[in-house]
Amino acid sequence: MNTFSALMRLVFVLSLALYIQGCTCPQPQIDSINPSSGPAGTIVEVTFTGGGLGGVVVFDGVAQETRFASNLGLGHILRFTIPYGATTGSKSVQVSSSGQTSPAVAFQVTGPGNVPTPALDAFEVATREGKEITVFGSGFSTVSKVFIDGVEVQRYGGSSQPLREIPFDFVDNIIICTPASDLLSGSAHTVQVRNPNNLNSNTLNITIPSRVCEMELDALTGVPIPNYYVLRNNTINTLRRSYNACGWIIELSYNDTAVADPQAGAVFTNADLYSFWQANANVPANETYMHGAFLTAHQDGILGIMFMNTGSVPSLPNVERRLGYAAFRNAFGANQREERYLRTTIHEAGHGFNLLHSDGDGSTTIMNQTGSLANNWTHNFSNVSCTHLRSHTLNAVRPGGEAFGSSRSCNNLH
Repeated sequence: MNTFSALMRLVFVLSLALYIQGCTCPQPQIDSINPSSGPAGTIVEVTFTGGGLGGVVVFDGVAQETRFASNLGLGHILRFTIPYGATTGSKSVQVSSSGQTSPAVAFQVTGPGNVPTPALDAFEVATREGKEITVFGSGFSTVSKVFIDGVEVQRYGGSSQPLREIPFDFVDNIIICTPASDLLSGSAHTVQVRNPNNLNSNTLNITIPSRVCEMELDALTGVPIPNYYVLRNNTINTLRRSYNACGWIIELSYNDTAVADPQAGAVFTNADLYSFWQANANVPANETYMHGAFLTAHQDGILGIMFMNTGSVPSLPNVERRLGYAAFRNAFGANQREERYLRTTIHEAGHGFNLLHSDGDGSTTIMNQTGSLANNWTHNFSNVSCTHLRSHTLNAVRPGGEAFGSSRSCNNLH
């Protein structure tokens, strides 16, 4: 089990128990509000100390619909939307928590604002149980409502999964929510977002992916895993989103993000990568599985590699084909570092699903070599790649299945 996740859950449960029993916490105090001015409709993030678990923002004396920014903040980072129709001028902002109210801080309303029409462009599903769905688009706020099959669903400000808090910069592009009932594998649904004044988004028709891969991510101490959300070409990109679009649910596990460097700063060879996999991968029984390692540098100076296949590592069993990839943080320069780091991760995992560079992706999509990318490259798979991922026999796609390509090894495939 992810030790970090277990610790956060324990803290959450203990905090909740104290809250239920009656909190004798100090009076809440607002540390900051961001921004401190703007028109009606502005999304504001409030950070506070004291109080109990969670709280409600009180704006100009009226309690507002309030979202937790993240479960990592244990309820002490809140978000709300300046009410549409708020008059221009200085208004008070307070936090009410555990029966106590903080002293007020000021927010300057600069104008009436306009209610945006929301737009939807994609979704992602976190697990095979279909208990959590994320919608991507624009024009969202903390008062936007999400409807699945015409029924309003509960929404998060953060997520049930640590490390997946929504960055404040993206809060108007992402909503995580819980369906009224589990979204079953292969089922079709409609999704719509509604803003005040009955301004509705387009209707997004979705099909819940029917193929599932557990993907365990490990990283050396001091080596960051890729950002969960990355903005590229005015689109919020995630690893899950890229694979959901092609028929796969990726169940991510951030297992150990502080692994001691077995190379003591030296570069990794392919044999070293396999040894790292043997030491750190937790391969479940009877599950489709892949392991991602985030390391320092490869002996060939490459960005990433899917190193596991017959012939790539001495005496590698066939059952271990395509189970492990690695991305090398030190190989990325400052230019577009986070975008390229996520792209390389999706790319190398693609090889784990038996995708070739030469699968018809063209010049700007995910399976092409980094050196051949034009400026408008994306994090998306081509239609050809999606057809493979979604439609080819499972044994030809899943890690641990058939040999790579057509009787070809993936030695040094990067």
